[in-house]
Amino acid sequence: MPWGHQVLMGSRGRRWLVAFIAVTFGVIVLAPLMWDAVLSGMLTVEVLKPLHPGPIGWVTRSPQEGRVTFPGGHRIMEANLYTPAGRGKRAAVVLVHGVVGTGKDDPRMVWLARLLARSGFVVLVPDFSGFKSLRLRVSDIREMSDAVIYLHSLHERVLPGRIGMIGFSYGAGPMLIAAADPRVEGRLKFVVSFGGYYDLVQVIKFVTTGYYQYEEERGYARPSDYTRWIFLRYNLDLLRDPIDQAILARLANTRESGGPGESPALPSDLTPEGRSVYNLLVNRDPEKVEALVNRLAPSIREMIEQLSPSRQVRRLAAYAIIIHSDPDPFIPHTESLALAKALAYNKAKVRLEILRLFRHVRPELPETTLGNFFTVYVPQGFHIYSLIFDLLRQRR
Repeated sequence: MPWGHQVLMGSRGRRWLVAFIAVTFGVIVLAPLMWDAVLSGMLTVEVLKPLHPGPIGWVTRSPQEGRVTFPGGHRIMEANLYTPAGRGKRAAVVLVHGVVGTGKDDPRMVWLARLLARSGFVVLVPDFSGFKSLRLRVSDIREMSDAVIYLHSLHERVLPGRIGMIGFSYGAGPMLIAAADPRVEGRLKFVVSFGGYYDLVQVIKFVTTGYYQYEEERGYARPSDYTRWIFLRYNLDLLRDPIDQAILARLANTRESGGPGESPALPSDLTPEGRSVYNLLVNRDPEKVEALVNRLAPSIREMIEQLSPSRQVRRLAAYAIIIHSDPDPFIPHTESLALAKALAYNKAKVRLEILRLFRHVRPELPETTLGNFFTVYVPQGFHIYSLIFDLLRQRR
């Protein structure tokens, strides 16, 4: 064979080898990206029809499920642990339920945990004592950060640099405070707040008067008497006087069961502490809320401050995905606007999405007309798809 022909063949062989290596490298790099893209589409379908069998069950295996206990707060916590099928270490997430009596075993939490585990996350769903008893309590914050520490300790299952937290509704606020705990600094890669709040005083203003505002964004939604009085009924233990507790319990039970629409007359037997709570609950003037909050007992004011992320988020270092619906009858979307701006001001990486296909944290789909398909379903579906894709990429 002529020497020049050998050189030509050698050069061609090297080009083929380089091309083969490039294609192989591209497949290795792009395959996970493409799989996440496909999986995100399937999860979008599942999320918009919760608690129904969906396509992800066709292409993934059922996760392993078990119960675990670990020290958290000042007790031994119980949790459900969901582990993806197969071997190897995975990214992991702590799911924080909202104020719901079923806690970790709520059907929606079980459904979501299974979806996340099928998608490749190890998922820990603890019972948080305050939320499960339908209360907001500072003690839950410590329990949440301890849950992250426990998940981080599962070295055989969990990738230590890929741990996140996902919180919903009133559970998202304390979750953000827990995520800013110095004890978990460096252990959290991301947090997701869905329908959460920034300042509890502003939430109280919305619940009692219906008004909300952040910068130029403002509005009004008729306040729910049911929400107002059921919140009181489950937090009567904050009052020190048993007579206050008994009087306000009767009022709360009357209003919760559909009593008269006007505010009940002020019982003369309430102590000043009980009267301050009553005055705040029956107030309808948004301009008076902050003054009425300042008249509450010091212990209650302190609890409100400790449960407000506005006092703590400057320490948050994890990537924050902030999601809210508009409208939202329980927590106004302006709370997430304020939260996102505060995080960005403190140089945290943050993503904010306001969704129209949800009402609070549950999907509420409009009629499937041609107009709605192009003006609502397509753009909103893309936002939801993009959020899910972003979440899945946190596994990598």
